Amino acid sequence: MADTKTKRTWISIVVAILVVLFMMAVVLVGSAIFYVRRHIHSEFVTTAIGSEAFEHERARFAGQEPLIEMREHDQPLIHRRTASSTVPLQTLQILAFDPRAGKIVRVSIPFWLLRMAPGRRFNVGSGGQGFEFDTERMHLTIDDLERAGPGLLMDGTDPRAGARVLIWTE
Repeated sequence: MADTKTKRTWISIVVAILVVLFMMAVVLVGSAIFYVRRHIHSEFVTTAIGSEAFEHERARFAGQEPLIEMREHDQPLIHRRTASSTVPLQTLQILAFDPRAGKIVRVSIPFWLLRMAPGRRFNVGSGGQGFEFDTERMHLTIDDLERAGPGLLMDGTDPRAGARVLIWTE
């Protein structure tokens, strides 16, 4: 009799653990969907509206040299800023506009998330279909971005696709 009661107790414990694990998985998936919907916005626009939105954001950095300049054959040239910033960075902002597709994408990545990246490096890109921002290839770390402080990181155009990309930190 006691053996049957012990068996029922263990079955109840295993079922409870499975229910808790299932609920944790649902919360994790829901959180991921919420994060993506909150930090990535894309919309289809006309070329005129997309260009206007891009120029509006670019105007904020008038006269500022980007930290990263893309040269021929996608070779980055890093312009080191002389003064080290003490302002803690909050977000990495990305604005990408593809005039052929008529699509504009805005991405906002919290810097606390970037600080958790392995090796303090990260990669943002489109898998060979336009722009790619790979700090490993550019020999940049999160620490380098934090030393540079808020400002323009990259302003580029993909000569093959015509896509424009603006990346900055706040």
